[in-house]
Amino acid sequence: MRIFYDLFFLIFGLFYIPGLLLKGKLHRDFPQKFGLLPEEVTAPERPVWIHAVSVGEAVVAAKLAGAIKGSFPDIPVIVSTTTRTGKDMLRKAVNIRRTEGAAPRSVDAVFYYPLDISAVVSRVVRLVKPRLYLMVETELWPNLLEELHLKGVPVVLANGRISDSSFGNYKKIRFFTKRILRCVDLFCMQSAKDAEKIKALGARDEKVCVTGNMKFDDLSIPSKGAGFTREELGFDGSEELLVAGSTHFPEEQMVIDVYRQLKEKKNNMKLVLAPRHVERADAIRIYIEKSGLRYRRFSDVLKGGKGQCDILLVDTIGHLKDIYSAASVVFVGGTLAKKGGQNPIEPARWGKPVVFGPDMSNFREIAEVFLENDAAVSVKDTAEMKKAIEDLLTDPGRRDRMAGNALKVIEKNSGTVARTVEKIEKYLEPIA
Repeated sequence: MRIFYDLFFLIFGLFYIPGLLLKGKLHRDFPQKFGLLPEEVTAPERPVWIHAVSVGEAVVAAKLAGAIKGSFPDIPVIVSTTTRTGKDMLRKAVNIRRTEGAAPRSVDAVFYYPLDISAVVSRVVRLVKPRLYLMVETELWPNLLEELHLKGVPVVLANGRISDSSFGNYKKIRFFTKRILRCVDLFCMQSAKDAEKIKALGARDEKVCVTGNMKFDDLSIPSKGAGFTREELGFDGSEELLVAGSTHFPEEQMVIDVYRQLKEKKNNMKLVLAPRHVERADAIRIYIEKSGLRYRRFSDVLKGGKGQCDILLVDTIGHLKDIYSAASVVFVGGTLAKKGGQNPIEPARWGKPVVFGPDMSNFREIAEVFLENDAAVSVKDTAEMKKAIEDLLTDPGRRDRMAGNALKVIEKNSGTVARTVEKIEKYLEPIA
């Protein structure tokens, strides 16, 4: 089986690597994918190896790494990622610099995940010698999991989830999936539904448990005085503020059109528009100018710029989560544009009513919990979005109820990281 899988992967590589060359995506750390690891990865003795695919999983991995270090400070933790954005985020999110007087590092090294070729993964496992392998969410690479199993390394799936589409695909090859799942020692799943799905694919009942969704732990309820005030965003403080966060094309046009209609009834209404990819700010600016509305860039506000505007265009990275604090109502982007959505906890933790479109597939479980507890509103199109926002703006009582419900949901579902660490403690005890 491994021979055929390796053959497939090698054929894939013949097209994959030239494609990266043409796109200019090869970089100096790319050899790590072939098992050529730097000393900072191979030097730690018997580390915990956490794997996170990209940015979303990397945030969870950083939280999990910090919790492991909190309980077992002497155990090294290394984290691998598949994408460059994931690796860059981890380097910023965790303290890995070896500076004199720095706080203890939650992660000892960050590196690229190896290509799942038997010779490559065998080399990586031999060099790293992990005491435990933790994969965040569901990233099943057959060769690596079999190699770890053969070497007696415990394998744990943390924050496990199976999307409906992935479940359908895995079911088609259940004979193969079942064999891979036998290499996993423990499945810590996000929900009962995810637990049932992983069992249906071949995981043994006694290996499966429900620990919750770590993304509820990523964003705690902020302390008083945190975030931005409306005055700090360049407004006078008396406005009703609609914040549209992490939007994709053509959601900006949809939101601006809805805003223009609502502004006719509520003259003091303002819009904060934060595209998911800030490099699209110039393209969005052109549409705003054509609409006849006044705008300002958030980067200018940060520099002390002043002036009236209808729309604040966020063209910086890392500020949106705190800008939500000034909102009256929040629209979560990537949900009408069918991009899977974004985490509604980010605005909800500030006690803000949340509206999102029909596609919350990347945060399905969180969205379901919010909707079941009347902590969010789901809309099908721009007409429903306009009505939902207008209703919330004209009914402060409902806004407060939704905000309170959201905070209760977050508090109730927090603690997943601690529960996960408790489940894996048996694998973290000192090695004789």
